[in-house]
Amino acid sequence: MSDGANADEVEGVGDGREKHVTVVTRSGGRREHGDVYLRHADDAFLVSPTLEFSPEETTRYPKADLLRVEITQHHSACFITTATAGEGATLDALRGFRDDAMARTPVGRALVGLYYAVSPPVARTLERHPDSRTGRTVRRLVERCGALARRREDADPPARFALSVALTLLYALGLALAVVGHAGIRTGERIRARR
Repeated sequence: MSDGANADEVEGVGDGREKHVTVVTRSGGRREHGDVYLRHADDAFLVSPTLEFSPEETTRYPKADLLRVEITQHHSACFITTATAGEGATLDALRGFRDDAMARTPVGRALVGLYYAVSPPVARTLERHPDSRTGRTVRRLVERCGALARRREDADPPARFALSVALTLLYALGLALAVVGHAGIRTGERIRARR
């Protein structure tokens, strides 16, 4: 379904603000897009991580193939970073890193896609157990990553690259820790519920 669109062929234009978009197709497919821009024409919805809607990065969803499209303007605490660190400077710095660095590489885009796919249930678990070992560890890691992302903004090119690599590795580590911790907490909840 990913074939780009020329901005000239798009009749309806979005408001230029990032959204979270969930697309459900008639065949039962479901796709989540976090922090993306949305445009629509008479026959399709277009989703892109950038306002330019470049053909390589734009996903086109023909309206005839869709069952439902859910659009959320503002993020709730349904994502791990927001659930552990809340809104503020840390979240802003990490969003900036995601948009400036991760969204520009295939590995980064894959990690961000994985994050959006697994994050909602993990975030709900961490919200219920903020003082768990997993909650505390992920919160410290998110805050450290936010500090590194702010430092990266003012770094010279070699340091900026090194910080980008470190942040991407920490992003993957944090996601893995959150998922494993979530599984452990949920297992404990189920065992306690059976007693």
